[in-house]
Amino acid sequence: MKKLSVLLCIMTLGVFLIANTAIAQTSFSVPPKAYPTNVPFKCDAGVDSYWHVTSIACTGRANGGYTFKIKGTARKTSRSMSIDLFYLMPENRIMTAGAYYFPNIEEGKPFSFEIVSAFSGYAPSKFNGFFISSEVLQRILLNEQEKAKSTSENSSTRKFGMPITKISDTEQESAKPKESPNKVYKSTDEKIEKQPEFPGGSQAFINYISKSIRYPWICKEQKIQGDVLVGFIVEKDGSVSNVTVYKNIHANLDTEAVRIVKSSPKWKPGTVDGEPVRIQMGVYVKFRL
Repeated sequence: MKKLSVLLCIMTLGVFLIANTAIAQTSFSVPPKAYPTNVPFKCDAGVDSYWHVTSIACTGRANGGYTFKIKGTARKTSRSMSIDLFYLMPENRIMTAGAYYFPNIEEGKPFSFEIVSAFSGYAPSKFNGFFISSEVLQRILLNEQEKAKSTSENSSTRKFGMPITKISDTEQESAKPKESPNKVYKSTDEKIEKQPEFPGGSQAFINYISKSIRYPWICKEQKIQGDVLVGFIVEKDGSVSNVTVYKNIHANLDTEAVRIVKSSPKWKPGTVDGEPVRIQMGVYVKFRL
């Protein structure tokens, strides 16, 4: 239920920030009847503001799944970034496909790259397309929109000739920007008085991860193992958010690592000046055969 609520939350955000829908085709079945086959997709506006995807095509089988070629034109320059893919299911449901690294891009230039997804036993045999999403880019876009709105309002005020008067030192001090209540602290920040704590301590967190792992069978068969580095934020109420893969090993292992961290019970939040704050954390989820 917790995993479902996280996915529903992402979709709720996507309702007003979905940018584009490709296609005439309304569904995609595996295996497709021919290669290449165009695949339906939707992007949230955050992803679309950087990686403007114009087409996705299934080009063949690979490693127990299928290869998908993603093409588009960059709207902005960006480094490579982990982006979430979901299968769009009937009745507006979604199902995790995995986290994939989208390539470095340069504004105005085309891009083309391949991913392997739709692994047998882990993907539906038929789905309505891919939903491409990034909570990080959604937040960046929302912040940019809020900043643009604020700038526009300030310009409008100046346009109507608000008088400029000298203000006192006290007024200048009070006018200094205050720290945002939504600021995210790094766990290494010296201001942090108390670090976030998993129920029972760090060893309990390691035990929780070990007991929660469901080793993907395709990775077992291919003897794939390694350590997936997962970043996440411990919120003021102790909940876990912004779960992102920073070092990936295999799409299925990455997805499993994200699932485990997202399903984590609430932590005891960290504090600054005696108040709970949002703190960025990281953990290696170890997969061993």
